[in-house]
Amino acid sequence: MEMAVEEMRKSRSEHTHKHDPLVGAVLVGKGGKLLGATHRGDLRVGDHAEFTLIERYLRDKNLEGSTLYVTLEPCTKRNPPKKPCANHVVNARVRRAFIGMTDPNPDICGRGVQLLLNNGVEVDFFDVDLVRQIRAENQGFVDYYESGEGRTANSTEPFEGPSHCELDVVERASLEDFSPDAIQSYLEKRKIELKLPSAALWKHMERAGYVARNAKGKLSPTVAGIVLFATAPSDILPQCRVSIEAKKSGRTVSADFEGPLILFRDHLDRFFKDHMRYFTEIREFDRVPVAEYPTEALRESAFNAVIHRDYHAGARVHITLKEGEVEIKSPGGLLKPLSLARVRTFNAPPYSRNPHIAITIQRMGWIDEKGSGLGRMRDTMMAHGLRPPAFDFRDGYFIVTLPGQDQAWSNVRVSPGTLKALEDSQRKIVELVLASGSIATKDVAKKLKLHEATARRHLGALAQKGILESHGSGPRLSYHLAGSK
Repeated sequence: MEMAVEEMRKSRSEHTHKHDPLVGAVLVGKGGKLLGATHRGDLRVGDHAEFTLIERYLRDKNLEGSTLYVTLEPCTKRNPPKKPCANHVVNARVRRAFIGMTDPNPDICGRGVQLLLNNGVEVDFFDVDLVRQIRAENQGFVDYYESGEGRTANSTEPFEGPSHCELDVVERASLEDFSPDAIQSYLEKRKIELKLPSAALWKHMERAGYVARNAKGKLSPTVAGIVLFATAPSDILPQCRVSIEAKKSGRTVSADFEGPLILFRDHLDRFFKDHMRYFTEIREFDRVPVAEYPTEALRESAFNAVIHRDYHAGARVHITLKEGEVEIKSPGGLLKPLSLARVRTFNAPPYSRNPHIAITIQRMGWIDEKGSGLGRMRDTMMAHGLRPPAFDFRDGYFIVTLPGQDQAWSNVRVSPGTLKALEDSQRKIVELVLASGSIATKDVAKKLKLHEATARRHLGALAQKGILESHGSGPRLSYHLAGSK
């Protein structure tokens, strides 16, 4: 993978008016022997890396069973008489292909992956840290397509991978179903100056995949357009409704979302602000109010659920705030070749079932840059003093669980930074208090195998720092978190 990235950096562009991708490719034989490495434009201007490697350098070699490492998803279209790179890979009987970045053009993203899978080639992705490098060094090429400049007319070819549903025209819907507030919010956030309504606006919406021509040649909303902008999406596509519940103290509070996805963030933020637990966090001598969960992790997991779900299915996304955890269930499994094992190691690259919807939400700034979402979710949870997210697949749903605070007995907690700054014995004492609520000197001495005088000294130091408070006297003297009683 690293060799392919190094080759990528040698690429030579054939255009001066647009960004061409930097692409590197490496081929390894069945026994692990390096067969060859090259890059875009290596031997001739405009030649793709896979073509150069397979048809130029290794034309007379038997490549059956080999493994390809390529930094960009192989193309599926070339102007005749040229053949697409994905076909060269299949014809060479390559057994496995590791891909760095999927094509940033949402109209063709995943088509190379799917063609390889359909022809028996095993497909996997580069590690996430390398994916970020590849995207960063191809930023001009990525921006050209993700901004909508490079989009072509919507493809009508059947396709099992990304974009297989979100660009379908919703015949029973019309442009009047769009919410002016949602469109205006989108335009303002993206700093696009277009009048609502106007021919220029509909041209922009068509190019972005939000509307398309129906069988009669009239502009109609697509599934992506309905999901993002319709005033009441669930009236047209019932699966758009997001079930949101808070379960606490034996009762359930519902706050379902039925509006356009463009307005989802504010609804989500209000729900969690109103219903999740808040703690008084001890930060040295300060007392700071903090929410149980970090906003970044809540938004990332919830938006991932509505963005990457299967909109063919009639099931809904379910977001449930429970005592001690948040559970987010999204209909549909992971899109091949992503695996649960990869996701669980936070090493899954960006690969969306609905790239047009995903790019729109990313442009709005509501999810992290591509390739860093899972890692950021993990890091923000852990920085908040919580365990990392957990992932599973059950009963047709991809499930994300955000573990909450383990302590249910108190609304006071200690910041991770304050804990880290303590001496080892003092940190263990605080952890004992967090687990049980309070502790006596003799119990500290017994559990940590300390002399009682040493245990008393540590407890006194923690009280001086404002982390613990004493309660009672004599044999009934105990310590608890400051402010928890």
